[in-house]
Amino acid sequence: ISDPGLVAMEQLATRREECRICGSRQLSRFLDLGLSPLANRFLQQDQLDDEEPRFRLDVFLCADCSLVQLLEIVDPAFLFRDYIYVSGTSDTMRAHFSSFADEVTRRFAFQSDQLVVEVASNDGTFLSNFEGRDLRLLGVEPAVNIAEIATERGIETINEFFSEDVGERIRTEYGPAACILATNVFAHLDDMNGFVRGLLEALDHEGIFIFENSYVRDMLDHLEFDSVYHEHLSYFSVTALSALFARHGMEIFDVQHQPVHGGSLRVFVKRQGASHAVTDAPARFCAEEKDSGLCDFETYEAFATRVYELRSSLVDLLNRLRSEGKRIVAYGSSAKGNTLLNFMEIGSDLVAYLVDKSPLKQGTFSPGMHLPVLPVERLVEDRPDYALILAWNFTDEIVSQQQDYIEAGGRFIVPLPTPHIIPESR
Repeated sequence: ISDPGLVAMEQLATRREECRICGSRQLSRFLDLGLSPLANRFLQQDQLDDEEPRFRLDVFLCADCSLVQLLEIVDPAFLFRDYIYVSGTSDTMRAHFSSFADEVTRRFAFQSDQLVVEVASNDGTFLSNFEGRDLRLLGVEPAVNIAEIATERGIETINEFFSEDVGERIRTEYGPAACILATNVFAHLDDMNGFVRGLLEALDHEGIFIFENSYVRDMLDHLEFDSVYHEHLSYFSVTALSALFARHGMEIFDVQHQPVHGGSLRVFVKRQGASHAVTDAPARFCAEEKDSGLCDFETYEAFATRVYELRSSLVDLLNRLRSEGKRIVAYGSSAKGNTLLNFMEIGSDLVAYLVDKSPLKQGTFSPGMHLPVLPVERLVEDRPDYALILAWNFTDEIVSQQQDYIEAGGRFIVPLPTPHIIPESR
């Protein structure tokens, strides 16, 4: 972060020299996404002339434990204290959380008044699915504005980052937890070992930790490079996760593959010696990862080559459509979308504006490319020829909701894993 002309803001970033799981220094870079703004740092009109902080976005593989990770660490207080993503915006995610809660309570049959905690509980959307099940619920959420939303909807929330100290506080003030949940947050952690120590502080002896995060195998198979941004410090395999928990006397006792977010792992963890039976899934996942090359650096080099080829093909497509006089906008001001826009340098010359359902994003401008974010209704009102789906993991939901736009002649561009247009023809 010492590049000339960069708003370095050195006080906001540090660089790690060793693997955040095992401490190895055998780290090799395979993907360079350049200098990138923070993917969720949307701008107001009066900020557009200010220089934005940009940080290296390089991805490394640890040769010892196979963890895929970033080494550039942006201060989490800067990233998360005032946050703009809320879980409840997406119909897909609301349905996913509902079925997830049903599975957890059905499978583990918690006793009356036991404590269920969610780490990085956001606006309380997931925890709200446990209401009415005779359980005590507690959220832990560092973003002040988002924690307030959860509290207003009746979800008691500790407005802090989860840590060993917070784990101890939970045990002292609320009693040991029967279950701790985390969705799409484990990848945000720099001090992963400290987080696991916090779990051990907060959990009952038979307590379980269940979390979901994107799966690095899906990232490679489906070319999901845009899941890389500064909030996501790690990209998980079961191999790497097993190494992490084993360091702390814990073990993975089940793993499920979920389609959400382009492919995710749902991981079930217990203390070693706890009574929950270990399924064959953890060993099976690890064996499949080894056989498919998920621990080999050459696999990641090939992935990077495909990413650079994708950039050329998508930008060529957008340039061709613009040369034909077509009007293009983008759908979904997602963090992954901002990685794609900035890496490919897709700005207002190619895409006129973004539309998004979130009121917190509407009226702002996207980081880096400074595209205005407008309400989704603008799509039908304005009728651009094409809408580039940046939130491609919600493609089915978006297409279903935007039939009026399609019937009016609009078409969608899906960027990954190969750029394609839907409907295919007119």
